[in-house]
Amino acid sequence: MNWLLDISEQYRSQLREGPFFRQVAGATLPNDLQWVHQLVHQSREFTQALCLRSALCQDRRYQPVFAEHAMEEADHPDQLVAWMTEHGFLRDTEPGDVPPTIETMSAISYCWRSAMRDPHDVQVVALNLLSEGVALDFYSAVIPVLDRLRILSGRYWRTHTDVDAHHLSMGLDICGDVARDSDKGRLYQRVLWQSATLYHQMLSSWAGERVQPLPQLA
Repeated sequence: MNWLLDISEQYRSQLREGPFFRQVAGATLPNDLQWVHQLVHQSREFTQALCLRSALCQDRRYQPVFAEHAMEEADHPDQLVAWMTEHGFLRDTEPGDVPPTIETMSAISYCWRSAMRDPHDVQVVALNLLSEGVALDFYSAVIPVLDRLRILSGRYWRTHTDVDAHHLSMGLDICGDVARDSDKGRLYQRVLWQSATLYHQMLSSWAGERVQPLPQLA
């Protein structure tokens, strides 16, 4: 479904023009990266939502896909905490002590709801295609900055460059060939817009800004 990939990329391109990506590009000191405390919340709960999705799945077509995704993400929160400890981000606090922003909580809650309630194909659109696509953009932008600041170390960051491109397409082949203007196609488009908007608002809150919902693509 190339049309679905195209729409996802169009939303992601809007996110890449947002406040978070602009702020990250201008970082000059490790202290400019305090958003990593928000990333702890997102990493932990997104991983937990994937594990829940795998545990609840009764469809044999999707079971191996969801299990693989959950397994490959399972140790990422611990890797992130190890990196934060190494580079002094946890000197005066524990991981998770900095409260999540409202926008972070909203994005996380959407992922939990999708894992618990949405049909499996819709979960693929929300938790793979869009979520992992945004993750790919996020790590692609952050890793060069960490390298420039000489704090790129450990497995956490490099692991994501390897797996996110794979994760975003997992399960799409099982969803079938859905027409863009069909009822299900319109549902997929709405899910992409909702997910993209929540991630846009979450990442913007990490830069200290509040933003309006993304314009919905026709």
